[in-house]
Amino acid sequence: MIDYNAAAKSYDNTRSASKQSIALFDSVIHFSSSTTVLDFGCGTGNYLHLIQTVYDCECRGVEPSEGMRAKAKEKNPELVIEPGDHSRIPYPDDFFDFAYMTDVIHHVPDLGQMFQEIKRVLKQKGKLCIATQSHTQIEKRFFNHYFPSLSEIEKRRYPDVEGIISNAKATGLDLMSVVVRPYPDTSVISPALVRTAEEKNWSMFRLLGDEEHASGLERLKSDLGKVCESEGAGDSLIWLEKA
Repeated sequence: MIDYNAAAKSYDNTRSASKQSIALFDSVIHFSSSTTVLDFGCGTGNYLHLIQTVYDCECRGVEPSEGMRAKAKEKNPELVIEPGDHSRIPYPDDFFDFAYMTDVIHHVPDLGQMFQEIKRVLKQKGKLCIATQSHTQIEKRFFNHYFPSLSEIEKRRYPDVEGIISNAKATGLDLMSVVVRPYPDTSVISPALVRTAEEKNWSMFRLLGDEEHASGLERLKSDLGKVCESEGAGDSLIWLEKA
């Protein structure tokens, strides 16, 4: 079990919102000041803050971890973030134009319940975007070489793309598209990556045994600055719509 209240203390040391993802959201949603937006599992509010700042939308966040919510409010007191999870989103029916989740779905214990609840709070023709990774993309992560059991650990907790889609369709959400985004051809073992692994700011590192984490971290540090092939890794954006 991962303690996200503890993780919140160092979470923002190496994590930030992706401006590319925000621009892609906007290319579909066409944000305006009247667009109501839900960040489901908003963590410390990085994406929520960026969308609200750039597009002046009516943004709301839902986050189950008290520590994450507190950190988000400490950084940006104006953010509206409520306690909630896959079983309860504390907003009325037909409230949001757009909902999204970034690297969240692998933390959800019941996808059917989550999709029912998100569908409830979406307006008719409201859209949902899920940023995740397929099992194939997980297998292609270059840093798997440093932590041999990481790929299998991740595939056990990440639902694959087809499973996500089938669960969504079962609740009445329609599939719009799946956008596969490859990573750049090469990646550098940077100080930020080493710090992320050392502080376990990606939750997967908290699931490794102490010995494997320590030995992998030592090898990662020794390869600081090394250029690695991305090997076909990337992410997937699953776009869904409430009919």
